Amino acid sequence: MKAQIFPIILVLFLGLIASCTTEKLAPPMVVEPEFCDTIPATYELNVRDIIDKNCAYSGCHLDGAPGNYSTFEGLQDIINNGEFISRVITQRDETSTGMPPFYVPSGRQEDLTQEELDVITCWIENGFPEG
Repeated sequence: MKAQIFPIILVLFLGLIASCTTEKLAPPMVVEPEFCDTIPATYELNVRDIIDKNCAYSGCHLDGAPGNYSTFEGLQDIINNGEFISRVITQRDETSTGMPPFYVPSGRQEDLTQEELDVITCWIENGFPEG
């Protein structure tokens, strides 16, 4: 019985190895949302106001949490390491990691409006222009 199983296992194993490939998949295509054609988005024009309103205030990304986001230069580290996109876009609905966080102080909105999210999305899609 064991002698009959070995050839079957060997054939399956060799088939598995033969199916492996070293080809790399093409990176996913990033498609710019169509509405970005109509929404001008730069840090100076409209993103700064969103950041100041939702992120760069006392107790958060002004004098509390890591990073001072009251300037374009202050955002550079999280833009360059991908954390901005991760926390503000990808994880935005996660209560423990998304931004803005679920524990915002009273008087602050708990989430970005759709309009703010659209502006941020277009800013990202256009490569985070400053001015």
